[in-house]
Parts: sequence; structure tokens; C-alpha cells
Amino acid sequence: MSELTEDPAERAKKYIASFEEAFQELASTKEDTIVKAQNIRRISDTMQHYLNDAHYYLEHDRPSTSLAAIAYAEGLLDALKFLELADTSSTQ
Repeated sequence: MSELTEDPAERAKKYIASFEEAFQELASTKEDTIVKAQNIRRISDTMQHYLNDAHYYLEHDRPSTSLAAIAYAEGLLDALKFLELADTSSTQ
């Protein structure tokens, strides 16, 4: 039985590229709902920081940390979509 191994750096690169595509298509609400638009922007800014961190750690040979950072970003993006506070199916 052969052992399957996955290169964390390659996985991080794919994960980051996938997230960047979804993040670029993000269209968040511009009006206050139960959640103020300002708070939605804060979450979007935080996603951008996690994305930047993911790139930084990948470039500095820390692929596992890069994966963790991009996973946090994707979790925030998913939360916005689940709450219907953002949509990635249309472009602006």
C-alpha cells in the first residue's frame, strides 16, 4: 500500500487561488440590516488580512500556517454568504 502525501505548499497555493477568485467576486450588502454595513466591511477587511497572511506564510516556507490563515478567511466568507450578507455569484 503506497502512502499518499500532500505537499502543504501546493495545497496552500490552490486554496489561496480559489479563495481569491471568490473574494474578488464578493458583493456585500451596502445597507444596514440586522448587521451594520460597517461591520460587514470590517469582516471583509479581516478576510483581506488573512489572505495577505496566507501569501506571506507561503512565501516564507510556512505552508501549514498559510493553510490555517486562508481557512480562516474562507470561514468568514462562508459566514457572510450563509447569513445572506454577501453574494459571490455576481460580479460588481
